[in-house]
Amino acid sequence: MFTLPSELMYVTRTFFDTQLAGCNALLRTAFESGASMLDVNVHAARAELAAANAVSSELLFTRGPHDLAALTARESQQAVERAQRYGRHLAGIAHDVHGRLGELSKDFAGSLPRTSLE
Repeated sequence: MFTLPSELMYVTRTFFDTQLAGCNALLRTAFESGASMLDVNVHAARAELAAANAVSSELLFTRGPHDLAALTARESQQAVERAQRYGRHLAGIAHDVHGRLGELSKDFAGSLPRTSLE
């Protein structure tokens, strides 16, 4: 007989279920990447506080301009290395998220209903 409404309801439900699953996966990925970035930022902030504490302690015991210049040069190099390490961590997270989002888009595109209504 006339099955168009039941087919239409099936396709619509399948489409919405797929949309919901895709949104859940996207939100889960966003939350996990945000948590990873928060972890990297907390670690970087702790490292910077520890470095500042160490430099301030060493600054108290400088005896002259030569010691101050050596301390400044050493700390500048360490700060650059910390910044590079921080950038590498963030780039790694961005690379992982990019890959996961690519996989999600492929999964999502493959799960769309291909039923045609006749």
